[in-house]
Amino acid sequence: MKIIKHNLSTVYLGIITILFLALSNGCTMINQLKGPIQPQPEIINNALPFTDVPVPDGFNRDQLKSFVYETGNSEIKMGRLFFIGNKGLEQTVEFYQNEMINKGWALVNSMASTETILNYRKEGWTCTVVVKPRSFSRSTVEIQIGPVQMQSK
Repeated sequence: MKIIKHNLSTVYLGIITILFLALSNGCTMINQLKGPIQPQPEIINNALPFTDVPVPDGFNRDQLKSFVYETGNSEIKMGRLFFIGNKGLEQTVEFYQNEMINKGWALVNSMASTETILNYRKEGWTCTVVVKPRSFSRSTVEIQIGPVQMQSK
């Protein structure tokens, strides 16, 4: 019968490795006990040049369909902007319901069927947001914004 002799340094190395693994898992467990990691706030972009109209993070402007009209003296500015993004209809509508109010817009009315239309008003301005569902939990957003038409007497 053959007796295997263990090298003392190999035994110490094994003990150190086991202690290291136990302690590193222990630190992970302590971090989990502290509570869940707070989610980062959603990045809110603007429908430039309209800085008071939000666009959800992950939505990109369709430049071929979008247009902005602005007079040279910036007296009149209006636009029709199209975006497509990676959030579903409900999540996108909820975003606009919250963020438009945060930007100072007041909801005038809304209509929902296969798409959702949200009409907002702000001093001197009107904005319509149309959210349409797309495949794979995506959606499109159409923003129509311009000055309120003055009533003639």
